[in-house]
Amino acid sequence: MDDTSKAKILVVDDRPENLLAMDKLLRPLGATIHKVSSGEEALSEVLRYRFALILLDVQMPGMDGFETATLLRSNKQTARIPIIFVTAINKDQNYICKGYEAGAVDYLPKPINPDILLGKVKVFLTLEHQRQELEEVSRQLRWISTKNQLLLDSASEGIMGLDTSGHITFCNPAACELMGGSEMSITGEHISQFIFEGDKATCLNKWEPSELNEKCMKQGESVQHAGTLWKQEEGSFPVEYSLAPLLNDKRQVKGAVFIFKDITTRKELEDKLMKMAKYDSLTGLANRVLFKEFLHASMARSERREKHTAVMFLDLDHFKAINDTLGHDAGDELLIEVAKRLQTCIREGDMVARLGGDEFSVILDDVKQPEDARIVAEKILKAMLRPHVLAGEERNVGTSIGIAAYPDDGDSGDAVIKAADEAMYFVKKEGRNGYKFYADLANADDKPRFAAVKSVGTITTQKGLRRPSSPEQ
Repeated sequence: MDDTSKAKILVVDDRPENLLAMDKLLRPLGATIHKVSSGEEALSEVLRYRFALILLDVQMPGMDGFETATLLRSNKQTARIPIIFVTAINKDQNYICKGYEAGAVDYLPKPINPDILLGKVKVFLTLEHQRQELEEVSRQLRWISTKNQLLLDSASEGIMGLDTSGHITFCNPAACELMGGSEMSITGEHISQFIFEGDKATCLNKWEPSELNEKCMKQGESVQHAGTLWKQEEGSFPVEYSLAPLLNDKRQVKGAVFIFKDITTRKELEDKLMKMAKYDSLTGLANRVLFKEFLHASMARSERREKHTAVMFLDLDHFKAINDTLGHDAGDELLIEVAKRLQTCIREGDMVARLGGDEFSVILDDVKQPEDARIVAEKILKAMLRPHVLAGEERNVGTSIGIAAYPDDGDSGDAVIKAADEAMYFVKKEGRNGYKFYADLANADDKPRFAAVKSVGTITTQKGLRRPSSPEQ
């Protein structure tokens, strides 16, 4: 232990031999001994160091012990230092009372009894040691508190403290910024108005039976969610948040900490990736992945409602010639325009998809009879009659359409897709720019082959189907 951390004792006596004797007696205690010979020196010393105890001679020339003690007690910085008077004179009761009134905590008569001296001094050294430990703990707690406050202030996540009823007791700067309010305006509000949509009463009613309240505030469990938070004034934003209970030593909930993170940027990226994965980059239509998902969902609805799902396969006529003569940019312009025209021909709940190249598909959801698809097919053919302006030239482009229905023409999504594709191929073979229902194929030789498409394997692209060679599309 270095001298700065040792307890310090101040010995005040005008006789050098007494100072030396006291120093010799006290050394074994391990304290740092400061020795001065007058009251004036004592006052100067206590302003420079913190002492665990002062052993103060009463009878000294100039300022005596009583005057010194009185002055020490009158100063806020030195008032709490314990003083033991050391005296060889006058054991009169009034004399002793005068010492206590001056601020003494005890008396030691001269000549000093070493055992009594050491016993009394040890008590005050123990107290000083405890004081230092408490001061160190307090210092550490202050540092922890300061550090925690710094962490709260610098955290990018929003952090709110809640009482047991769900009212906000504190919020860090990030929370204030994200919620669009100040600490003063947010503190005291109920957390429900930021989690749920509606007025305060509605939000509070939603809070009472909520998982957050039941699990965290009542059962003492942490809860994590992804959702939406509502700002104090207006607007909302996507977040990930957690609500963790604050428990006492009896595991009773005494409050909670609500931590949330704005995931707007991540959500936008996820939406962008989702769109890239399920939508055609050129036309903005659904791609094959989303087409198959929508088809299976529509088929499930058809079963429940005892209706039908119609699937139309479309292939542009002589598309290759457009690419070869006008270039691929013109071909892309044509595909974009075809996509727009197809979307004007369907209902809001239906879907148009681009499956690749010049192949498109339409899903008619929840139709009463497969024949209802005839109206849409004729609308599409009519929409395609208008010339397309490509690379400064007008071009007429037709389309061949095959139509199949679930469950009449196939007992699975792949079977219906296959049937629609076969019907479309039939239109190509018969002269293009028209439509055909799979159920109407009249070729007796073909019919068994077409019927056999039910429950076939997965189809990838229309170009990959096994079928007889055909003239240029």
